[in-house]
Amino acid sequence: MKRKFVYILVAIFVTIFVTLIILKYFIYRNPLNVNVSKIHIETKLERFDRDLLLVSKEDPYKVITELQNKYGYFFELYNREIIRIGSVENSSYLVYLNTFLSDYAVYEAYKEVNRVFKNTDNLEKTIIDGFKHIKYYFPEKKLPRVVTFVAGFNQSIVINEGFIGIGLDKYLGIDCKIYDMLQIPDYLRIEMTPEQIPIDVVRAWVEYEFPYESETNYLIEYMIYNGRTLYFLDACYPNVKEEIKHKYTKKQMDYCYLYEREMWTRMVEQKFIFNTDNLTIKKFIESAPFTSEFGPESTPRIGNWLGYQIVKSYVKNNKIKIKNLMKEKDMMKILNKSGYNPKYR
Repeated sequence: MKRKFVYILVAIFVTIFVTLIILKYFIYRNPLNVNVSKIHIETKLERFDRDLLLVSKEDPYKVITELQNKYGYFFELYNREIIRIGSVENSSYLVYLNTFLSDYAVYEAYKEVNRVFKNTDNLEKTIIDGFKHIKYYFPEKKLPRVVTFVAGFNQSIVINEGFIGIGLDKYLGIDCKIYDMLQIPDYLRIEMTPEQIPIDVVRAWVEYEFPYESETNYLIEYMIYNGRTLYFLDACYPNVKEEIKHKYTKKQMDYCYLYEREMWTRMVEQKFIFNTDNLTIKKFIESAPFTSEFGPESTPRIGNWLGYQIVKSYVKNNKIKIKNLMKEKDMMKILNKSGYNPKYR
């Protein structure tokens, strides 16, 4: 009889334990953590940066023809817009290209790119994972080819119809010695790490597919538009650390949460959110050591982070689906229906 009673107690405790786990799962699980395992993506990382070097090792005219056939419009875009040496039709094209490839900074960039990105399997896998999430939410969208290049530190991500280009020399890591030589400031180096590449690829795709549109161009509209992009990054990379998606350090991320109420209150009281001055807008949404209106200890791009909080509130309070969120063009509608008030969060 006593043994039977023990079995009953154990059964009760096990039932309670399992019930609590199930409840915790449904209450605390991330709704953006969707299953994309059955979505097939054919995307691969195409190493244009390596293919281009064959110009100096093999028959250059043969290599150029092969590059034109393989990369199509991107090859022309690279020549004209990225490294700006003109069209292959120019009689001096090969001279310009070899001058570019033999430049000391470019030569050193290639050496470091070959070291840091000797193997890109994990990078390709992470980009594909982001693309699978894009396909989950937008199955009708055609995904671009992803091409890597070296451009002498002048481009990070380039996007055009059918292509996303990644300037690998802009993602060599915070401690890259070449960045020391170029005197690139620390606040920009946070954005120049290999783990930022998949984030920037998806960001570029979102901004290309869902461009900013407004007739009034209030700061708050830019904030919410950029905040919506950040929210979509959450949807594509739900398990990536928050500070990576925001290009923040952990300390900067903590600052945002600690002073959220004070920052939002000041922006409203000072009427910053309805400002249309370009210089003022840039202070709140573009990269800098800090947000000047909040002092040198503050986090940069505070406007984007607050816009992100507004978007999260809008989605939560109105049960908005990702697809509808991204197609919404009226940023003021998102603000007005968000119910955002950090005092009560």
